[in-house]
Amino acid sequence: MNINVPTRTGPKIQKIGETGASMFSMRGVSLLADGASADPMATAENLWISVKVYSSGGENALHIHTTEDHSFVVMQGKATFHFGDGSSQVARQFEGVMLPKGVSYRFEADEAENLVLLRIGAAQRTTTGAVAMMNTGAPAELKGKTIDADGGLKDASDPKTGTPSRPIVPLPGKFFAQA
Repeated sequence: MNINVPTRTGPKIQKIGETGASMFSMRGVSLLADGASADPMATAENLWISVKVYSSGGENALHIHTTEDHSFVVMQGKATFHFGDGSSQVARQFEGVMLPKGVSYRFEADEAENLVLLRIGAAQRTTTGAVAMMNTGAPAELKGKTIDADGGLKDASDPKTGTPSRPIVPLPGKFFAQA
């Protein structure tokens, strides 16, 4: 699954004392010539945040997260979200979409520039304590809980998924939110 390749420079998370709180930054996330990336930003027991970058395309197959509520906030670019009922919605910079578990959706990135999304996920987990995370920033226990419209498990490496199935090609020296 190409989306798991780290594309950040510098530290991802900075602990804040002994509080359990942390500071995270999206600065230093590579922009892409091709493919899609996902970088975990911060996690708590029932909430996780990642940044996703799409060179173009998007997630082109309708799919459903069966146990996770999640939201996308567009930080750069524009995305058109399409839903299983035939409706669609465009989200531009600093706009977002909330997707309760069970909602069938897909999205397309505008070709004009990289789509950079802040992704926030939440679920009532079945285990407690330290959160074992997948490289995409979601708890490992959620693996196998995303279903394609045809009823099979979503596979990001399948070409029908879209951009995540292609190899990641960073744009040399180009990063999101360069200071």
